[in-house]
Amino acid sequence: MNHDVIIAGGGLVGSSLAVALSQAGLSVALVDPVPQRTRSGDGFGGRSYALSVASRNLLRALGLWVELAESAQPILDIRISDGRVTDGPSPLTLAFDHAEIEEGPMGHMVEDRHLRPVLLNALDRVTVIEGSVTDHLAGPAAVEVTLND
Repeated sequence: MNHDVIIAGGGLVGSSLAVALSQAGLSVALVDPVPQRTRSGDGFGGRSYALSVASRNLLRALGLWVELAESAQPILDIRISDGRVTDGPSPLTLAFDHAEIEEGPMGHMVEDRHLRPVLLNALDRVTVIEGSVTDHLAGPAAVEVTLND
């Protein structure tokens, strides 16, 4: 197989990159050892992500945010404190308010069960390979990748 880009790892970052590059017209292969049906499970696994404004904008540019917006919760305030179990909380804190920036919420919280399926469905123009990259050899005009099978 020949591809413009081979991405090792189908997590959120690898999948997002694969979608972006395929939308830009590149031939992309995404190699991940986790089976597609396992990655696409819609059960609640307890994992959530805090997406920054930049991450939201990336998902919007990829045309994926429209599917996530309803299930995403805006981050309107952030309060940071420090402390130790033996000393209690520090009297010093940091606070951030979304009203201080022009782009609306500072980010969004999105559960994995909502984000992952949207990304996986967007991989329609990507060759998804179940396996692992075990070696690679960089040449002057290409990189040869060896998979575990």
